[in-house]
Amino acid sequence: MALFDDLGFPGLGSGGYSHGGGGFVGTGDPRDEMPDFGDGLDADEELGLDTKQLRDAVLLVIDCTQPNALSPLQEGGRSLVAEGLAAASTLLKRKVVSAPEDKVGIALFGVREKLNPNGFEGIRVLQELDRPSALRIKQLEAEIVRTPASFEERYGFGRAVPLSDVFWTCTTVLNLAAPTKQFEPRVWLFTSNDLPCELPGEREAAETRARDLRDLGVSIEFFPLPHAGAKFCMERFWERVILVDADDFVDRAVVTLQNLERWIRMREHRKRTLQRLALHLCDGAEIGVSIYCTTIEAKVPQPVYLLNENNKLLKSETRNLCGTTGAILHPVDDIETFVELAGKRVYMSSPEVAETKQFGEPGMHLLGFKPATTLQPHHRIFHSYFVYPNERAVKGSSALCQALIDTMMERKLMAVIRYVARRNATPCLAVLLPQAEVVDEDGIQTRSPGFHMIRLPWGEEIRTVGLPSPELPPPSPDLAAAARRVVASMHLGGFRPGCAENPVLQKHYAAVQALALGEDKPAETVDVLQPDLKALEEKAPIFCEWRAAIDSAMAAVKASAPAAGAKRGASCLAGSAAGAAAGADVAGGAPVRAVRPRREAAPAAPTTMEGMREMVHSGEVERLTVSALKDFLKGQGIVSSGKKADLVDRIRAIV
Repeated sequence: MALFDDLGFPGLGSGGYSHGGGGFVGTGDPRDEMPDFGDGLDADEELGLDTKQLRDAVLLVIDCTQPNALSPLQEGGRSLVAEGLAAASTLLKRKVVSAPEDKVGIALFGVREKLNPNGFEGIRVLQELDRPSALRIKQLEAEIVRTPASFEERYGFGRAVPLSDVFWTCTTVLNLAAPTKQFEPRVWLFTSNDLPCELPGEREAAETRARDLRDLGVSIEFFPLPHAGAKFCMERFWERVILVDADDFVDRAVVTLQNLERWIRMREHRKRTLQRLALHLCDGAEIGVSIYCTTIEAKVPQPVYLLNENNKLLKSETRNLCGTTGAILHPVDDIETFVELAGKRVYMSSPEVAETKQFGEPGMHLLGFKPATTLQPHHRIFHSYFVYPNERAVKGSSALCQALIDTMMERKLMAVIRYVARRNATPCLAVLLPQAEVVDEDGIQTRSPGFHMIRLPWGEEIRTVGLPSPELPPPSPDLAAAARRVVASMHLGGFRPGCAENPVLQKHYAAVQALALGEDKPAETVDVLQPDLKALEEKAPIFCEWRAAIDSAMAAVKASAPAAGAKRGASCLAGSAAGAAAGADVAGGAPVRAVRPRREAAPAAPTTMEGMREMVHSGEVERLTVSALKDFLKGQGIVSSGKKADLVDRIRAIV
C-alpha cells in the first residue's frame, strides 16, 4: 500500500458517489446524463457488450395519504397523483421503444382498497412490475384523465398507511419480479408530505425497512412535490431515509413542475455497460470499474424478422458446405485452420488459434502517473470512454476512486494504464483523466465523477505530414479581430453532445408509438437541427464585417504577389487564393492550373505460373491490380477474398 501513501490520499469519503442509497443529488451515475444508445445498436466493435448486462426495474410509488392528494399542486395544474401517473406514462412510452425488456410497476398507498403481495391495508399495486406494452400505456392514460371525484369513488384516498409497510411492499414486489442478478431495481417515490411518520416507533420501523431495501441493492429516488406556497423540510424525516447531503438539499430538492419532464428523462436512461473490469493498482489492491461509451451515433434499430404465421422470432443457422460435392461439413472434423508462416501452412486447431490471441486476463493495470499536460492533441486519435466505479464488484471502489480523483486533480496528474479489453484483444496503453462531479442550480447532476479513458496510439500511427504552405503575410489585426468576433458569436450556451435529438429517429419512434397505441396519426416532432434564421439575421453584420476584412486582405495579397512568369510563386498563390476566390487571376495573369502527374499503367497480368513467378522475383507483382490478382488466384482454385496485401502473400506462397 506504499503507492497510496506516496500519493497522499485524503480521507476515503463517499464524495460524489452513492453506495446503493437513494436520492437524486450526488448519485454519481454517469448513465443519468449520457445519450441513449437504445437497443439493437452496435456500440464499439473493439470492446463488445458485457454479456451480463442488467436490465432496469422501476417501481413508482405515489403517496395518496394527504387530504389534498387530488388537489392541483399549482393553479390550473395537475394533482400529485396525476403528476405521478403522468411520469409513469412517460416512462412506459420511452421504455416500450428503447428498452422493451425492462420492467415498470406502479403502486399507490393511502387508498381504500388493498391489493399487494403482503396484504397490507391501504396499499394497491395499480400495475404489476412487468414489461411495458401498448395495453398498459392505454390503461394508464385512462387513469390520468380521471376526475378527482371518479378517482375517489374508484380507489379512495387520505388513508393513513405506515411507511414501513410501503417499503416492505416494495421489497416484496421487487424480489418477486426483479431479482438483483438480472435487474437493477429502483424505487421512485412521489410525495408532498415531509412528515409521514410522527411517532418514534413508526420512524424507526420506516428507517429499518428503507435500510433493508438499500442492502438489497435497491436505489430509492425521491420526488418531493409540495403544493404552491407550502414548504418541504427534509430535516423533519426524509434525510434519515434518503442518503443525501442535507446541507443544501432542502433548497434544491423541491422539484418544480417545469423540470419534472427533464428529470424523468434523465432518470429513465439506463445506459448499457460496455464492460465490467478490475483496475489493478498494486498487489492486493484493485477497484471494480464499469466502462461506458459517452457518445455514439444513434441509428434506427435493425429490423426483427418474424414468422408470418405466429409472429415468432426467426433463428438463423450457418452451415459450411463443400465447394466440390456440396456436402455439409462438420465444423470440427471436416474443417482445419492454418496460419501461413515462411510460405508454409502451419495447421492449428481452433483452441490453439484462440490461445495465441490471449495476452492475459481482461482488465486495467496501473503503470504510473504523469503530468496531465503531457497528453498532446495528436494522441487523441480514438474516441474516449468513461470509467466509473462498480461498487457491486468490489466493495469500497467508490470511496477509493473518489480519493484517487481528488488527489489526481489536485496534483494535475493522469494515470497511465495497460488495458486489455477482452481475452483475445491486443493489449494497449491508455491514460485516465480524472473528472469531478458537477451539479446545476436545480441540483441535477450535469457531470459525473469518474475517469475519461483515452487509448494511446502506437508509434507507427503518429507521423509528420508535410503540407506545402504558401508564403503569405500574416493576417492583419483587423482580420484576426473580425474572425474572433465571428467565432464568439457562434457560441451555443448549454450545448453538450446528445442534447439535440435526431429528427429521423424522432419520426421513427413517433410512428412506432402511434402504430402500437392505435393513434390516428403520429405525434408532431420538432426538428431541432434546423438553423435559427432569427439568430443568423441578428449576427449578419458580424459576418459581413468579416467578409469585408477578407476581401481587403485578398486585395493586398494580390497587389504584393509576383508576376505570372514566376511559376513557383504563382503556384503557391493559386493554391491559397483559389480556395477563397476561385477563378480569380493571380497578379493579373491567367489562372494557374495544377497539373497532376500521370500514373504509370499497371503491367499486364500473366496467365501462366512461370510468368507469375518471374513477376514475383522482379517485384512487379506489387503493381498488379486487385482484379488481376483475384483472377489469377481463382484460376488456381485458391480463395481470392481479402486485401491486396493478402492476395500478394497467397501468390508468393504458391509460386
